[in-house]
Amino acid sequence: MNYELTDKQKEIRRSMRNLVPEIQTVAEDNGLETLKQNMVKLAAVNYQSIVLGEDIVGYCLAAEELAKTCPSTFFSSMSTTAAFGLPINKFGTAEQKRKYLEPILSGAGWGALGVTEAQAGSDLSGMTTIAQKTPTGGFVLNGSKSFVTNAPLADAFLFLAWTNQEAGKEKGMTFFLIDRKAKGVQISEATKTMGLRGAPIADLQLIDCAVGPEAVLGKTGDGYGQWTAVEPLLWLSVSLLALGIGVSCMENSTIYAKGRTAFGKPIGYFEGVGAKLAIMFTMVDLGRMITQRAAWGMEHNDTEAAILASCAKLFTSEAVNKIADLAMQIFAGHGYILGSKVERLYRDARIAEIVYGTSEMQRGFIAADSLKKFKTA
Repeated sequence: MNYELTDKQKEIRRSMRNLVPEIQTVAEDNGLETLKQNMVKLAAVNYQSIVLGEDIVGYCLAAEELAKTCPSTFFSSMSTTAAFGLPINKFGTAEQKRKYLEPILSGAGWGALGVTEAQAGSDLSGMTTIAQKTPTGGFVLNGSKSFVTNAPLADAFLFLAWTNQEAGKEKGMTFFLIDRKAKGVQISEATKTMGLRGAPIADLQLIDCAVGPEAVLGKTGDGYGQWTAVEPLLWLSVSLLALGIGVSCMENSTIYAKGRTAFGKPIGYFEGVGAKLAIMFTMVDLGRMITQRAAWGMEHNDTEAAILASCAKLFTSEAVNKIADLAMQIFAGHGYILGSKVERLYRDARIAEIVYGTSEMQRGFIAADSLKKFKTA
């Protein structure tokens, strides 16, 4: 890996750092309007274009700054641009890109990805959503998706459904683009969550939702292949969420440890506190290195890129929960107060080990890859 940033990448980081003071932290009490304002501000520095572009290391630089500033804004923008927009950018028609991506690039459009189901979870073969073909070449969809980030405000949904269960998941699944106003679309009340409360989440249900053939993303039956093609970037994105939260915990803890005194000196100089700061710094730096290594691998079509992205998600997601715990310990009672920044970061960190494949699933994926590579004696 070349660790030297290009001039363009340095400018991306500089632009994001200059924007950071203008990004408001989205919490329950300032909600969707603040989130919408943040997305327009991000569009002004071409953040959405960076996510959809080929400079994945540049994406890492920009995303870390955003996730550090407001994890909820990062997660919501990730759901719109990476989870919804990236598959369209890679596999969509020119008309689909014009209709769905142009509003996103301007900061005015919102998308959401519907893959997870209540009973199936990450087991796509257990999915029950069905798309039945009509004599006119269109489809009628019936099914539901759970934990759909941005569902309360999305203009459109990328919805995974069976088109031929007998063909199995490799050839029997298809992604459909469903407009919010389409007949048969039902969106539940927003779901209350432990963390990332500024990123709206709801369940989505389709009841006899009829769409034309133009709603198919790519070709019928390509859904699973499309999903596996974009999933590593979503793992990488969760790594960036974790990294940003970890950096925020580390920076705020260091500032607090320098300013808070006990027994005549800053608490950071006590071994117990200083050791925690050292662990936090080490975990953040290692997380950044493995995440950017995975990004570099993706850019250069490294055959190990997907495994590296899985490793990055596994490490950073577990590290950030340790980092948030250390931050809480340093702040002690001041961090335990509801509404404090550390309290919010502590809650926000927890999702990283769950979303887009749990730590257990990442370990299984990595282990399976290792077992394929090494022959028995």
